[in-house]
Parts: sequence; structure tokens; C-alpha cells
Amino acid sequence: MGIFFKNEIMKKLLILFAISLVMLACGTQNHKTESTETQEAVETIDPASLETIEIAVIGMTCGGCERTVQTAVGNLPGVQSVKASHTDSTALVTFDPGQTTFEAMKAAIIDKGYAVEDYAMVEKPQ
Repeated sequence: MGIFFKNEIMKKLLILFAISLVMLACGTQNHKTESTETQEAVETIDPASLETIEIAVIGMTCGGCERTVQTAVGNLPGVQSVKASHTDSTALVTFDPGQTTFEAMKAAIIDKGYAVEDYAMVEKPQ
């Protein structure tokens, strides 16, 4: 009976540890969605200069991952909006190219533990 009890405790601890790792990896902790600096940058963006790109992001598995990518890219200067999708493995970013670049977005995403393949320009509606 003693061995069974010890194995069950170890099993439950291992499961709890695994769940904790997944939650940590997916960024489920509370994040600030927008910093004061980002809010100020949004006010100075010229709408005529905005561009939208779709970035291929590899490694997002849940909504927490989406929030992590959105926060990382959204805190860059000149970014007006970010919509990440773990199901599509993409991040749709509208930004002022005079204030930030794809390389800066790529670095921010990689810094959070995800891979970036490439991006595509999204045409502006007529």
C-alpha cells in the first residue's frame, strides 16, 4: 500500500508540473495589453502611411500564445493593431513603416520564444 501511495503522489505532482509548464509557455499570466508609450505612439501615426502585413509565426498553440505575440509586437512604436491567430499561425499587423520594421517585429516575436518564417504585404482596400 505504501508504494501505491507514493506513486500516486508522484504521478499527481508530475501532472501538476506539466500543466504549470504549459501555462508558463503559453503566456497565460496577466499581461499589460497596451503601454502608455504605445498609446502615445498611436496618437502620432499618420493613417495614410499605415501598412498591413501578415507574419507567419510558428509555435503558437493557444490564446495565451496569441496574447503574448500581440503584446510583444503591439508594444513596438508605430504599431496600430495586432491580431495573432494560433490556428492560422499568423499575426496580422497594421503599422507605420516610418516608426518600426518587420525586423523589429520579428525580433520581438523571437524574443518571446516563437519562430518567424516570413511576411506578406496585405493590400489596402480601394
